[in-house]
Amino acid sequence: MWQLKKLSTGEALNEPQKLPENWGSIFGMSGIQDRLGDLSWLGDDYVDQGWFVVGDGPADPVPSSAAEIEWERAKGLLAASDWSMLPDVPMTSGDKALWIEYRRALREVRLQSGFPTSIVWPAKPA
Repeated sequence: MWQLKKLSTGEALNEPQKLPENWGSIFGMSGIQDRLGDLSWLGDDYVDQGWFVVGDGPADPVPSSAAEIEWERAKGLLAASDWSMLPDVPMTSGDKALWIEYRRALREVRLQSGFPTSIVWPAKPA
């Protein structure tokens, strides 16, 4: 069984339920279950939400500290931008450099002096 939760607090947003078996084809991707822990890649309406296994399944992977929560958010943003590093994505070298810098800033978010309570999140390139 799966449950939608708020990442920052672990609060349940619905009752545990089965996920549709065809989610991968709905979203046009394989391995969709690997990306359900942080739904920010779906857009602003889904930031701070994720699906987690509950009940008889594996242990609930909800982060337990503010640092873990914010690092999970950064990793989700990195995963959502993986496409920008593919060699066949049509973009200028300048745009590629912006994506590289954005991803570097996400990887280094834990190095900020205010982490995890005061984070300056990098702007996603247009």
